[in-house]
Amino acid sequence: MARYQVILAYDGADFFGFQRQADGCGQRTVQGVVEQALRRIGWQGRAILFAGRTDVGVHASGQVIAFDLDWLHSTDALLAALNANLPADVAAQAAQLAADDFHPRYDARARCYRYRLFCQPRRDPLRER
Repeated sequence: MARYQVILAYDGADFFGFQRQADGCGQRTVQGVVEQALRRIGWQGRAILFAGRTDVGVHASGQVIAFDLDWLHSTDALLAALNANLPADVAAQAAQLAADDFHPRYDARARCYRYRLFCQPRRDPLRER
């Protein structure tokens, strides 16, 4: 079994945040859809590791996750398999093998946040999401 590091991008508009909800309320989360996609390709873990959480409606372009998986193919094949099973609003951007003890949160060297506020008197459907 190997540990993989994957970089995710997602449009958070239709998610109830990143982290799966413990109370099983059935809300759609990024963690939930990623774990579903991983299960479809043979992952049997309980929970992925992730660098941080985002709130309802927040997007990400470089969310780092990690998971352990018995995968007999290349990391490119893993990336393709993940993307084939992820919904249209989530994409795996990169995948690589990681150290067995790698944790996206604790091994992060930096974080970058960009806040974009749209404050106009009229709606602009091309900018609001």
